[in-house]
Parts: sequence; C-alpha cells; structure tokens
Amino acid sequence: MSYESFYKELVLSRFAELCEPHEWKYMEAAFDGDIDAAGMLTATLRNDLRGAVAVAMWRAKIKREAFREYFSGVWEHDHRYAIAAAQTRRTLGHMFRYAAFIPPPDVPERLTVWRGTSKLSMRDSLRGYSWTTDRDVACWFAMRFADTNGRPLVLRADIHRDDVALFYDGRGEREAVLLRPPKPYLVDGDSTDWATCHARHEAAIQAHNRALRAVN
Repeated sequence: MSYESFYKELVLSRFAELCEPHEWKYMEAAFDGDIDAAGMLTATLRNDLRGAVAVAMWRAKIKREAFREYFSGVWEHDHRYAIAAAQTRRTLGHMFRYAAFIPPPDVPERLTVWRGTSKLSMRDSLRGYSWTTDRDVACWFAMRFADTNGRPLVLRADIHRDDVALFYDGRGEREAVLLRPPKPYLVDGDSTDWATCHARHEAAIQAHNRALRAVN
C-alpha cells in the first residue's frame, strides 16, 4: 500500500467521526477522484472543516481534477480556513501547484495587479494572497472599512502571469492569487483618489444587485 493510500484511509476514518451524515455523503467519492462529488462536498461541508479537508486531499494526492474542483471552491468561500489549515506559505504553495489551475486564455504575459487593505502594515499588506487586476476593486477594499480601521492602502505591482496561482472572477472581483510578495511594488494613489474609485465600484455593485433583483 502506498503512503497516499494509507493516508487516505487514515484521514477518512477521522473525518467519518467528525462529519454529519449529509456532509459525509460526498466525502469518500471526492477522495476517490469524483469531480462532481468534490464540488458538492465544497458546498455541503461546514466551514471549519473545509480547509482541513483540502490539506488532507493534497497529502493523499487525490485525482488532480477533483482536488482542483474542491480547492477552488474552498478558496472562494473560506480561504482563511485553507490558510490556517495549511499553516505555512510553503504548504499552501504546494497545494496550489498540485491543483495547477489553468489561467484564462486572454491573460497577457505581463499584467498589473493591485491590492487594497486597511488597518494592516505595509509588510502585512504586501504579503497578502488576494490581489486583483481591477484597480477600482482594490480601492473599494482599501476604503470599505477605512473609517473604523484607518490606514487605507492600495499597492500596485507589475508581474508575470506565471506568478499568479489562481485567477478567479466568481464575485466580480477579478482576483489574482499571489503566493509570494511581488517585487517591485509601489503605493498607487492617495486616500482622496481611492475614495473616488471606491464610490464608483460601490455604485457598480448596487446597480448589479438591482438588476439581479429585477430579474428575480
């Protein structure tokens, strides 16, 4: 028996004790490489287990396509649990490399990304994983809670597409996941400029939500 097979049996027995029946329903099939089950498991499993299961799937080296399906959903909804379960940037990097997410075909070789934060130091802002290819989105994040958090900041970096571990636009945020702080980088704009961009993006969000309500 390979290490991966032994590890899979071990963790499945542990998760069987932790999961409710409706959560367990898709667990074994997902670990056996069923892509649809992996997607359903993401939706069914409670938040505090999603990250731990992602790490276990990577260690068990389940079918790459199934892992990619599960991990993308976890990152979208509960990336903080995935980060906590991975414990180190190195492990998280291994997980993303195993997933081998395929970039969209229209991504240029060189691109610009931004990251908007509040409250954080320059160092902590730079080390964050979630960047965006849309400057207005970054400004929105910088100013969203700036009134209470203080220290709004928007960073800009010009990078190679291979530096991005995952492109994701499921929430309209045009996210680009970076596993390493980009170099070089710069502070792009000031709080007055960021507030203007925040207002523009907030208006776009509200218009989108009104359109959805009208359809439904």
